Amino acid sequence: MNLNISFFAFFLLFFSCQKQPKAVFDDCKIYNLSQPTEIWKLPKQLKEISGIVILKDQRAICLNDEDGDLFIYDLSAKNIEQTIPFRKKGDYEDLAIKDSTAFVLRSDGTIFEVQNYMNSPKTVKHNTFLTEKDNTEGLFFDSLKNRLLVACKENSAIKNESKFVYEFLLVDKRLNPNPVLTIPQKIVSSKYNLKNPFSPSGIAIHPISKNIYVLSSVGKMLAEFTSEGKLQKIYSLNYSYFQQPEGISFDETGNLYISNEAKGDKANILKFNYLL
Repeated sequence: MNLNISFFAFFLLFFSCQKQPKAVFDDCKIYNLSQPTEIWKLPKQLKEISGIVILKDQRAICLNDEDGDLFIYDLSAKNIEQTIPFRKKGDYEDLAIKDSTAFVLRSDGTIFEVQNYMNSPKTVKHNTFLTEKDNTEGLFFDSLKNRLLVACKENSAIKNESKFVYEFLLVDKRLNPNPVLTIPQKIVSSKYNLKNPFSPSGIAIHPISKNIYVLSSVGKMLAEFTSEGKLQKIYSLNYSYFQQPEGISFDETGNLYISNEAKGDKANILKFNYLL
């Protein structure tokens, strides 16, 4: 055998056997992410739960990403109290609530406005410049700025690996083309030794700190940004409770809720008490 070939084969074998550096995450001091305060295992209608918003009176409104239905889930009784059809089947990824109006995000960037969703819902469709290639997965209503935050799992500009969060302005029902938050993939991956890309699957604003929290189902991570969009910390969600984290919400006192799609077990909602 040629000596050069033998050396090259040994070189590849040696480095392939070396352990890759482990991801290094920040410690979360305001939530004990390794131990939920409470766990709700969900019925089969919500096995593909993709979005959640905590309402008042111990209720949550949920979204199944395959059905054009909204589900009101009673956290106390642990059952579905109401099912609200708003559209035919589709790839619906997240929802947001403003008063009596629900907003639903489809993976191609289309936003559906479900007016008076609790009683006699009427659905209005809003197109945006985003497409299936952007794979929009996160939606949140920001009451301070009267806007929706739209988080993209992918980036249609293939040469740019950053992931973006845009704002949908409710005054004129349009999506601002300038991102309000940018996740620089190469910088983040390098800083935290990430094996998986940070790919947004949910987004919410903390009611007390006003920081922005972005969930990544890929790699099971949770990132915290300032209200201006500066990355503060990334936390690991690599625990058995987090089967496939897709939805995130806070209640008014700062308690954190994360929903997980079914993956070897029933879908669930996890609650983490705010420790400050």
